[in-house]
Amino acid sequence: MKLVKSALVLAVASAALLLVSIKPSTATQKYAKETGKKCLDCHTKVPKKGATDPQLNELGKKFAENGHKLPKE
Repeated sequence: MKLVKSALVLAVASAALLLVSIKPSTATQKYAKETGKKCLDCHTKVPKKGATDPQLNELGKKFAENGHKLPKE
C-alpha cells in the first residue's frame, strides 16, 4: 500500500510539473522569415505578444491541426 501511495504522489507531482512547464506555441517573425509566409497568411490579425487567442483564419486552423506543418494544397 505504501508503494502505491508513493507512486501516486510521484505521478501527481510529475503531472503538475508538466502542466506548469507547458507554454502555448508562438509564431515569430523569424518563422515568417524562414517560411516566406506573412503573419496574415495564417492570422486574421497579428496577435499581440502574450495573447491567448491566436486569431487564426482557415489556413492557420489547418496548420495548427496538422501538427504545425503547412497542409498539402
